[in-house]
Amino acid sequence: MWVVRTILIVAVFVVLLGFGIYNAGEKVSVTILNTRYINVPLIVVTFWSCVFGLMVSILLFITVYFKQVGDIRRQKRVNDSLSAEIAALRNRPIEETDDKFLLSDKEGSQ
Repeated sequence: MWVVRTILIVAVFVVLLGFGIYNAGEKVSVTILNTRYINVPLIVVTFWSCVFGLMVSILLFITVYFKQVGDIRRQKRVNDSLSAEIAALRNRPIEETDDKFLLSDKEGSQ
């Protein structure tokens, strides 16, 4: 799985590098939060777009990670309590049954 991920990352970098080389002389106008930037190189806009996307992805990953960590801790507590309950049931002494039950069981089988 790590090989596929590495190949995809390298492919994305190659595509971005090729995009930057082929569009090195391109200038664009960009409007960000009501501020207009004129004659900005396209590679700079692409770079900062990638950086912003990376930061958003990391923030989303962190939230999902902490949610999963909380779920795992909760499940471990439930698992520990269930294991303790099973251990208590296994260590519980067997109670002696009433003689009436034994007699009625023997009579029913005859």
